[in-house]
Amino acid sequence: MWEAVGSPASTNKASFTDVPANADYAQAVAWAVENEITSGTGGGNFSPSETCTRGQIVTFLHRATGK
Repeated sequence: MWEAVGSPASTNKASFTDVPANADYAQAVAWAVENEITSGTGGGNFSPSETCTRGQIVTFLHRATGK
């Protein structure tokens, strides 16, 4: 989704313990948090190595489109 909207720079850094600041996806995660598309998986984690469930994907899309 982040790339689809032009890979905009985020004004904040995501503060998840499992997302290193130099990770290739760190800007995308920060953008998603900033735009209230995700808030992570709990406990200060984003869980980037886990597979998203169908429900999580639907939630991301719903929040991203504002519908």
